[in-house]
Amino acid sequence: MRFNDFHISKEVLRKVDVMNTLNGGISKPTVLMLKEEKRYLVKARLPGVDPEKMRVEVRNDKLFLFHDIAVDNTYLYAETDQIPFNIGYVLIPFDVNIKKIKAQFEDKELLISMPFNELAGGYKRNIDIEK
Repeated sequence: MRFNDFHISKEVLRKVDVMNTLNGGISKPTVLMLKEEKRYLVKARLPGVDPEKMRVEVRNDKLFLFHDIAVDNTYLYAETDQIPFNIGYVLIPFDVNIKKIKAQFEDKELLISMPFNELAGGYKRNIDIEK
């Protein structure tokens, strides 16, 4: 048999992913970073994650994606019954204005806009040579 003789529909693949999740597995998040004209756009699909429990955090040169998971606090000596689960991170390029990063949830996808800073157009300066 040739590979082309097999056809797996997208519906079957979705059901396999759902069954994997129901049987104790997890659906893998998809994170993609695109470069646009005036910004970088991070698109994250996080199947099964409640948008209210998502968090985005900047730490130095990394953009972290988290979601909070409920835990049984009976035996934990913690102040909260939620713990952060690290989904992943993206390195923030040098030409991003960190103070203007924004995130929104739209169509089952987390969209993070990272606009360029003044270094995006390049930097040029003549240096005088002392004699």
